[in-house]
Amino acid sequence: MYTRILVPVDLDNADKLTKALDLAGQTAKAHGAEVIYVDVVDAVPTTSTRTEGQKAGARLAQFAADQGLAHDIKTRGHVTLRGDLSLNVGADILKAARDTQADLIVMGTHMPGLKEYFLSSNAGYVATHAPITVTVVR
Repeated sequence: MYTRILVPVDLDNADKLTKALDLAGQTAKAHGAEVIYVDVVDAVPTTSTRTEGQKAGARLAQFAADQGLAHDIKTRGHVTLRGDLSLNVGADILKAARDTQADLIVMGTHMPGLKEYFLSSNAGYVATHAPITVTVVR
């Protein structure tokens, strides 16, 4: 049923995504699907010879490999650069889903706080606007 599962990750907070990572791994194993971990990185100029996207790509590739071993599934990383520094990265996640031809998005979320009553959450935006199935894990 699913062939490519997109999982947005913030590598600095990956420890908070255990439930979403486990669900994506289990679903991929059951369907023989590939899991694509995506990190949205600000496309800002840098003085370094390596861009932020390259640095994130190396970290994400290692993370994907580790998840692949842990769940015995096929994985890869995908870095999406965003030029728009808006608060909601939901549009960037949807772009990554289109670019990778994902047919399922599994994403973690947190308990809503005051900010979410005034600004949409990333998961809420993705669930509302995605043309594919979205599973939000709290």
